[in-house]
Amino acid sequence: MSVSVAFTLGEAAEVLDPPLTEKQLRAIIRALGWQPAGHRYTGRGGHPFATYDMARIQRLHIALLPFMEPRDQA
Repeated sequence: MSVSVAFTLGEAAEVLDPPLTEKQLRAIIRALGWQPAGHRYTGRGGHPFATYDMARIQRLHIALLPFMEPRDQA
């Protein structure tokens, strides 16, 4: 039995290392045509937050690593 952990893109961006911004992650996900795995309701007005399977995001991040430019460590 596998357990799926759902993160918003903002939450996922906070834990990825090396980091991606939420904006970058959203653009990549949109370009790939991924649909949310679910939605998180806040109990307040407005739209619920889209959530995505974190294991899938991590696999995507690993695949992107060779294409990410290293940042200066100054």
